[in-house]
Amino acid sequence: MLHKLNLIQYSDLIKIARTHDCGCVYPLSVAEGIQEGDIFTKSVDDLKTILFWTQSGFAYLSGDIDESFLEDIYEIMMDRNRTHKKRFILMSKNQYIDSYFMTKQDVCIEKRYLFEYQGDTINNDISLPSGYELKEIDNELLTNISGSIVPSLFWKDVNDFLKKGKGYCICRGDDVAAWAFSAAVSTEEIDIGIETNPRYQQQGLGMIVAKRMIQYTFEQFKHPVWACHYKNIASAKMAEKLGFVKVSQCSVIKKDN
Repeated sequence: MLHKLNLIQYSDLIKIARTHDCGCVYPLSVAEGIQEGDIFTKSVDDLKTILFWTQSGFAYLSGDIDESFLEDIYEIMMDRNRTHKKRFILMSKNQYIDSYFMTKQDVCIEKRYLFEYQGDTINNDISLPSGYELKEIDNELLTNISGSIVPSLFWKDVNDFLKKGKGYCICRGDDVAAWAFSAAVSTEEIDIGIETNPRYQQQGLGMIVAKRMIQYTFEQFKHPVWACHYKNIASAKMAEKLGFVKVSQCSVIKKDN
C-alpha cells in the first residue's frame, strides 16, 4: 500500500519533479502547489520512489521502481472498486515499467510525442476571418466551451483555473470556435491545451489562438510546452508550424477500456 503525502510535504519533491524525463510541467504543477494532485511514496520512510498523480489523471513515476511498487500502481490503474474520481494515465520512458505492464492483458500501451519550442518569441501576426473575435476566456465563456480538451479536465474548478491559469478563444457570435489554454502550469513552463470546435475546423483558427497562448507564456517569462498522442497528426503538424520540434516520445499506459 502506497503512502499518500500531506500537502506540506509536496515542496520537498520539487527537485525530483523537475527532472522527470516525460516532461516535468505536470509533476511540477503538483509539487509546487499550483494545481491539484496527489503524491504518493513507496512507504512513510521512502521519499525516493514517487508517484505524481495530477488532476487531469496524468501520472508520473520517479525513483527506484521495483515490482512491488508497480503492483500498487497497477491496482490504482485498475480501480476495481471504483474509488477514484479521476482517471489514471501513466507516462513512462522506463523500459522496466513498460515491460511490466506489457504482461497485463487489461492494459493498453500507446505513445505520446513530446515537443520543445525553438526560440523565445512568436510571430503574433493574427488575422482573424471576418465575423470572428479573439477573447480571453472568462467565467461566462468557460460554460460555452465543450470538447475533449477543456480546462475542466485539468483544473480543480472554474475559480482555480481563472486564478492560476489562462486561456483564449475565438468566437463567432455566441459560438466558441477554438480555444487554447494552460493545461499545466509550473514556475518554469506552461503546457498548452488546444481544441477546435468540429464545425469550425480547417480555417486556421487553432493556429491563431495557439499563437496568442504562446505569446502569453513568454509574457510570463516561461517556456511553452506541447505534447500529443502519436495518432494526432493534426496536432503534431500544428506544433511544427508554430515552431515546436519533436524531441522525444514516451509510453502512455492506461487501463484498456
